[in-house]
Amino acid sequence: MQKIRYILVGCGHVAKRHFDIITESGELIAVCDTDEIAVKNTALQYSVPFYTSLDQLVRHVSADVAVVCTPNGLHAAHSIYLLENGFHVLVEKPMALTAIDAEKVISTAKKYQRQVFTVLQNRFNPAVQTVHKAIQCNELGKLFSVQVNCFWNRDRNYYENHAWHGNEKLDGGVLFTQFSHFIDLVHWFFGSAKKVSAIMHNVNHQYTELKSDEGAILLQFENEMIGTLQFSVNSFKKNMEGSITLLAEKGTVKIGGTYLDAIVYAETDKPLIVEADQSGSSLEKVYQSMIRTLQHGDEFYTSPEESLETIKLIERIHANTELK
Repeated sequence: MQKIRYILVGCGHVAKRHFDIITESGELIAVCDTDEIAVKNTALQYSVPFYTSLDQLVRHVSADVAVVCTPNGLHAAHSIYLLENGFHVLVEKPMALTAIDAEKVISTAKKYQRQVFTVLQNRFNPAVQTVHKAIQCNELGKLFSVQVNCFWNRDRNYYENHAWHGNEKLDGGVLFTQFSHFIDLVHWFFGSAKKVSAIMHNVNHQYTELKSDEGAILLQFENEMIGTLQFSVNSFKKNMEGSITLLAEKGTVKIGGTYLDAIVYAETDKPLIVEADQSGSSLEKVYQSMIRTLQHGDEFYTSPEESLETIKLIERIHANTELK
């Protein structure tokens, strides 16, 4: 079967995780970035042509999928433009920084009969899948509460060496840039929140445009369970923790590890068995699912509407935040 042909837009840090997967699973046709040095170096490394504007790219290149790895605030505009010009789009998280823009991406894909795929690769982590299955199968009984901890380090170098980091229009804040995967998993596990409140402040990154660099969020879900999410990018020197702890009628479970990739505590009526998966990284599984969708019509592992729900929840958190 013919390989999927890709173009990649945005040759920064995130894009590096995509290149090897693209070249192994398909064919890289061209790259695009406004940073001429970065795009030239990338093009030279992968022996493909480069472009410094999307206009040039769409005029000269034919491909199946455009992979969007540009700064957060450009995801929606770039996705819409590429969909309008006949490409399917795989867009890094977040799909957009507002629900309105995300809805425009979805409606554009429908209008031009193209597919928009979103990257929510942590859903493929075996530990995450094990707990999600246990919830869906009611193996844990009534769910009482969830605690999410996100304690990472993002220092001055991180913000000052990347022009868009900490920029209000391009970054969107730490809930979008650092912790949207956690919020997606909370929604995937427990559904919609009917009550939201938060307290946040910017205590250590006043040299940026960030409104907050840490905070505490309180959620109540439709099933009455409560949740807390405490987040910070002020962990000293390095990332400390990313975890989800669930207390339920028939068990207590904590997912942790470097990237939510291990069950670090489990006391349950029915043992939770995490099955080893040797079929590739979580991001590789995103590509595998997309390829099955394009080549065989299989359902993609998530939908843009689910990404939209995460964006809506972050917007609600921001709207119900007391800034200190």
